[in-house]
Amino acid sequence: MERRTHLTVYATAVGLALALSMGPDGAAQRGEPGEGNRGQGAGPAPGRGRANYSLSDPAPNDPALKGAIDMHAHQDPDSFGPSYGQAARSIDALDLYTRAKASGMRGFIIKGHLDQTAGLAYYMRKLHPDMEIFGGMGSNLTTGTKVNPWAITHMAEIKGGWGRIVWMPSWDSENSIHKLARKPFAYVAVAQCKGLPFWIDYPKPCPDGGELLPEVKEAMQVIAKTKTRDSNGDLILATGHNSPPEVKLMVKEAVRVGVKHIIITHPLLDIVEMTPAEIKETVAMGPEIYAEFTSGFGNPNARPEMVKLYVEGIRAAGVEHAFVSSDTGQLNSNWQPDALANCAKVLRANGFTEHELDLLFKINPAKILGIAPPPGT
Repeated sequence: MERRTHLTVYATAVGLALALSMGPDGAAQRGEPGEGNRGQGAGPAPGRGRANYSLSDPAPNDPALKGAIDMHAHQDPDSFGPSYGQAARSIDALDLYTRAKASGMRGFIIKGHLDQTAGLAYYMRKLHPDMEIFGGMGSNLTTGTKVNPWAITHMAEIKGGWGRIVWMPSWDSENSIHKLARKPFAYVAVAQCKGLPFWIDYPKPCPDGGELLPEVKEAMQVIAKTKTRDSNGDLILATGHNSPPEVKLMVKEAVRVGVKHIIITHPLLDIVEMTPAEIKETVAMGPEIYAEFTSGFGNPNARPEMVKLYVEGIRAAGVEHAFVSSDTGQLNSNWQPDALANCAKVLRANGFTEHELDLLFKINPAKILGIAPPPGT
């Protein structure tokens, strides 16, 4: 009887959370997780920018963009509808190429939570061989209810070999279901706590530190050993929207099995919520670990405490082990080149040198992707 009452209360709470997140048409309105951005505060389009943008706006002309690679660029084609509640995208891959090229950028990663984007990268490169365009894949419910090593192998074997980044569970992570109203109420776990869910006692993590699930360890082996078809590239691990203790478990195992490059996915966003000290600790776990810092701190409406947090986070990681990405492309967000240019201005105002900006926008992204740095850096 007690268990039934607990489940009823739990279901009611979930239903209320979902109801509060519904738009007028009944569709879930989630946007991108973490868009609150720690320190951002209230205001129009938190973590985004102004309400309307036009592709006819002049492209940004900032030295930090000349040779830059955006490692986290959302874009169409992508899904948008009541079944999942993903935010609509404001720009497609073709228009992003045009704006990135006009801004002097070298390339971008086609970010998708739900699909592999290696195929789209193949076509974009066929149309525009003058730009370094790569794809990746998310490990969410669309690839199965568990992390799926076979999906990783499939992406690596797609013609061209332009799928490089493997994002661990993001919207469908166990961590996310406790922080976001979601639909459907299901998740893809990365770790367990003595055979039980890692977050069985949320908000308390597993008391003994937990253990990665077998399929996640297998996925790490695939990422470490697989070369991409045709281009002979290495796969890259990105930690997704998992919690700091889960991220550390994955990074430790990835280093142990020989994964070449590891990305700590936007550790300062509230969906992950690492401290600068935790970022420093995690980056120090291996030689090729990089912390990602997304572009909300560059927005004109970013609060001073948010800018301070990001400056501290980048300094904690060290500019040799960090990079700045946009994480934009959602409706009413900055275009990706514009978001990066805003970040460069803010970083300069906070004492970062042009060489440090080269590391954050150009050199480190190229190194992670296994390509030569742009000339002059």
